[in-house]
Amino acid sequence: MRTVASLPQQTTEDAATEDAAVVIRLSDSDREQAVARLNQAVAEGRLTWPEHAERVEHAWAARTAADLDPCVRDLGLPAVAADGQAVSAVCGKIVRKPDLDRPIIAQAVCGAVYLDLSDAPAGAEIRVEASSVCGKVVLTVGADANVIDEGDAVLGKRKIYAPGSATGPVIRITGQSVLGHLKVLAQGRRWW
Repeated sequence: MRTVASLPQQTTEDAATEDAAVVIRLSDSDREQAVARLNQAVAEGRLTWPEHAERVEHAWAARTAADLDPCVRDLGLPAVAADGQAVSAVCGKIVRKPDLDRPIIAQAVCGAVYLDLSDAPAGAEIRVEASSVCGKVVLTVGADANVIDEGDAVLGKRKIYAPGSATGPVIRITGQSVLGHLKVLAQGRRWW
């Protein structure tokens, strides 16, 4: 016969104290946002490549925000962006159709990020921070999209292959391409 252990009963005071001490675990999205911040820091020269690799490994192993905080505390960057969504590719490739209601932070470090923004409605303004270090960010936009690139290139390039229209959505891009590039293509054009 198997006995089942019962849980100890809690008083109201114990339950209130425990609720205050509950630690919320991170999601994969939270970790991706922190890695995107680390990618930004290495692109700006705040971190060396070995420091970046060590911190990225620590970020992916983090379970709580307290575990993640040491990765970015000295960079002046938040571990998790409050309102943006991060898409980060480190030595890999990511293809996504992001949520167009929030700003997008796309980071490619020795990898590639492909984002489909072609569903942006007319009159909408989409903000994208597209940065790459030895990698590329490729954005597909609608044929009527008005693309404004306010980013920088350091030994890299940023090209827009979208004709634009005054009636279409506005895609405003910032970020930096360091030994990498950004391509913006109208829907129907190939990226290669």
